[in-house]
Amino acid sequence: MIPKKMQIDITKIEQGAIVNLYDLDLSKIVGNKTIIRFHNGVNELRRPITWQGNIYKPYPIKAQGFERSGQGASNRPTLTASNTGGLLNGLIANYEGMIGAIVTRHEVLVKYLDAVNFENGNKYADPYCEVVSNYVIEQVKQQTSQFVTLELALPCETDGARIPARIIIADTCSWIYRSANCGYTGGAVADEFDQPTNDITRDKCSGCVNGCKLRHGEHGILPFGGFPTAARIK
Repeated sequence: MIPKKMQIDITKIEQGAIVNLYDLDLSKIVGNKTIIRFHNGVNELRRPITWQGNIYKPYPIKAQGFERSGQGASNRPTLTASNTGGLLNGLIANYEGMIGAIVTRHEVLVKYLDAVNFENGNKYADPYCEVVSNYVIEQVKQQTSQFVTLELALPCETDGARIPARIIIADTCSWIYRSANCGYTGGAVADEFDQPTNDITRDKCSGCVNGCKLRHGEHGILPFGGFPTAARIK
């Protein structure tokens, strides 16, 4: 919902400048509260913009596809950001492409920004006067040493789901040995190198298809937790 004051402002012939501020919330995939705030610019004092008491650091970004439409399929906006220093490469590598992370876009008229952004303060400062849009990262659309492009989707379209639900690993089972997913409950079979053993303390699955066959049979139904055919896709 657009605040009433902003509704009045944006209908004027001469509108004030609007800044777009972004929150990248990694909390759900990192496990603790981790929010990165950024904006493609600085304030009047040539310092990071402050909005609602939060600091939005200047970072080279290009946002596209955020246009609103009441017809047809919803858009898939993208954020293209500089990859200088490898910051995004590190986040993508460590947090599974950041898939599912929440991106919040704040549209704010400059006239309502916090007073600390201006040399002489701001009598119009209003932390509640903004338009907020929430998205989730759908995929890493492009990744190079210079920049990264992230494709976003509306939360209602993903319903918090990830496809695939697990990381695709070709030759390694992701199940815990003897867990419900593994399904094996018998005696000792082999060690972690698939060498036969009768010692239950040395009984460990190698995590490979061969280890699964040793326990469930050469021609049995294997509950293997990997994706063997993925290695054949080029």
